[in-house]
Amino acid sequence: MGNQHGQGFDHSKQSGLYIRTDKPFYFAGEEVKGNIYLNVGGGAFPSSTIYLKVKGSEKAKWTEVKTVWENVPGTNPPQRRSKQVTEHYDNENEFYQHKIPVYIFQQGMIPLGQYTFPFSFKLKENLPGSFQYQEKDLECKIRYSVKAEIDSPNKNLDKVKYKQEFLVREPIKEQINQSEGSQVLQPTSCCCIPLGTILFKFQFDKTAYQPGEIAQLQVEIDNSQSKVGIPTITGRLTNTLRIVSKQGHSKLIHRSCGTSMIPGLQAGQSALNEQRKNMTLSLVDQGRNQPLDPTTNGKVVMNNYQLSATGDLDGTCLCCTTTPGIEFPIRIVAKPIASYDQPVVAPSGWNPQVMNAVAVQFDDSYKYQPATGGVLVPAQNHNPQGYQNPNQPYYG
Repeated sequence: MGNQHGQGFDHSKQSGLYIRTDKPFYFAGEEVKGNIYLNVGGGAFPSSTIYLKVKGSEKAKWTEVKTVWENVPGTNPPQRRSKQVTEHYDNENEFYQHKIPVYIFQQGMIPLGQYTFPFSFKLKENLPGSFQYQEKDLECKIRYSVKAEIDSPNKNLDKVKYKQEFLVREPIKEQINQSEGSQVLQPTSCCCIPLGTILFKFQFDKTAYQPGEIAQLQVEIDNSQSKVGIPTITGRLTNTLRIVSKQGHSKLIHRSCGTSMIPGLQAGQSALNEQRKNMTLSLVDQGRNQPLDPTTNGKVVMNNYQLSATGDLDGTCLCCTTTPGIEFPIRIVAKPIASYDQPVVAPSGWNPQVMNAVAVQFDDSYKYQPATGGVLVPAQNHNPQGYQNPNQPYYG
């Protein structure tokens, strides 16, 4: 059923292991459902336990070059010189690192046959969304995955396993319908002479978008009672990425992702109701020529976007006149993983025995240390199917 495997499984007789969630992405707080599929051909396999491993974490690492000053040895009076120093920062925040036995065959081996092991678990309510960003000397990511695993009886051989990543999207707590704002301006000339009154009304079509969507902006302007021209109206998409180190040091990256401009109005004119101005702004990273990274708000990695629209005013006093404009925070949701759409190829004659569903509960007794050989606290009050006496430690 699956093709990612280690030694010890006889794949020449169509043996294999596979895992699949019911959806490619979930919102924080949702229930994840899925199945582990197992096909044992060519005789029983000498291991007893089917494990589900759930991983989720946010990580960041980067370097910064700073200029520091130091005294020059042997100088009197003391002289100072500057030098470049590279400082390294990193941080990690773990959400899941659990290895849960979902079924144990009491005879100490897995009999010949085909099996499906349904599982489910509820995501934490406050999980940050999946994310990945990389540039020179900087990398940060938030990832989630499930893995089906069977330990090999021979520790010198690889485990039998299959891993699938899944996306988490942050809950959209606010309404995703239109967002709007209005302004009444009373511009003045450079001599502080009043130039009339201008009414602006800005309206964005929604506050949450898929990567690559087109944001729609409508602008109504009543400029009939002013002497000020509005040559252009500009829409902007900006991004703020913030990452935090273990020591609390923050790095901020501010970027302009894209702009769009449309003609404005002359003094004495209006564009209201059906005559309103319409603007579109493609939600892509024009500077990097790629889709936008998703919105996320973790403890280590925070990535957010703002949509704004501003109008330029001719001949006004900049110190006395507010620039017309409005800014809204928006969310970009993570794009589904393309590999999830790949078809699942089952062995010929696939007709598995479906075991009872296991509702996974996360606690410290199921945590593990990856690839360290570390021994974990054994589970004490959990009885997966066929599991009578959980007294063995778990290894990563």
